Amino acid sequence: MSVAAYLARTSPAGGQGGDAATLEIIARAIYPAGDRTIAHVEVIRTESSVADGAAIFLIDRQFVLFVAPFAHPDAADVQRTAMLRIAESLPASLNRMLLPIIGNGHFGERSFLVLPRCTPLSTGVLGRFLERTRVAGDILPWLRDLAIWRAREPDDPRHFIASLNALIRMDDLPGTLRETAQRIERQLRDGTIRPWHVPMHGDLWRNNVMRRDDGSLAVIDWAGSEVDGYGIYDLVRFKQSFNIADARYRSELHWYAELMGGEEVVTAHLFGALGHYANRLGEFPRERFVTLATDCYALLMSGLSGRPHG
Repeated sequence: MSVAAYLARTSPAGGQGGDAATLEIIARAIYPAGDRTIAHVEVIRTESSVADGAAIFLIDRQFVLFVAPFAHPDAADVQRTAMLRIAESLPASLNRMLLPIIGNGHFGERSFLVLPRCTPLSTGVLGRFLERTRVAGDILPWLRDLAIWRAREPDDPRHFIASLNALIRMDDLPGTLRETAQRIERQLRDGTIRPWHVPMHGDLWRNNVMRRDDGSLAVIDWAGSEVDGYGIYDLVRFKQSFNIADARYRSELHWYAELMGGEEVVTAHLFGALGHYANRLGEFPRERFVTLATDCYALLMSGLSGRPHG
């Protein structure tokens, strides 16, 4: 299926141009000098399990084109804005997992984004096992570097408190989780704990970790990222998705606890992230969020206590 055919099939009014016109728009975004045309287009996917998931095409075997769905025409623009915000806010060393933006534009109202070609990680059992140590060896130090960036520069706790209150108000969360949120919220108000914000990706699972052509890793899908975010959540999600060894996970948590000033601060960061997303569920099903929050909390507690999870 061509890009033009996809646009025609998924737009109620049909496409706004044929193959030639669509390829010209893509070529201008990728080759702004105007000296090249698009020679190859390959479909990677046209359907997504999430409402704002993009259709994806391989262009000239070098670039990946993300096309926003009709229902969320600004989805690619949102991705681009988030990536630019991260790139402009963090030092270059912390942007090492971020891909450069090759180009962007619009097919009518629908935005698109072009990034360098990357390949997914292995999907087979053996491949996952062999990759896990190497991936952890790249991702975990990067997460530590993000936490250190503004270490020991306590921020105004109002955003943490607002996030904690979002969890406290959710009656369908387990009682122990809400009670812990209440305890942490009191400590934030009286200054017992004084956390600082940590940049976070917000959806650090296997499908968002890719491999560049040179073998290095890249992280995609930055729409839910925050420069003034919360540590720990990315670590917990990484543990859930990659199933890194329990000993390695506990070691990471203890490192964060020492850096941040104790286990209560570590918990405040996880709850800060969960509350941040609780306030922004949008079309994300509430029951799925409750399950996610419950599992993240249990995994954090098991890592801090040294007891196996589940």
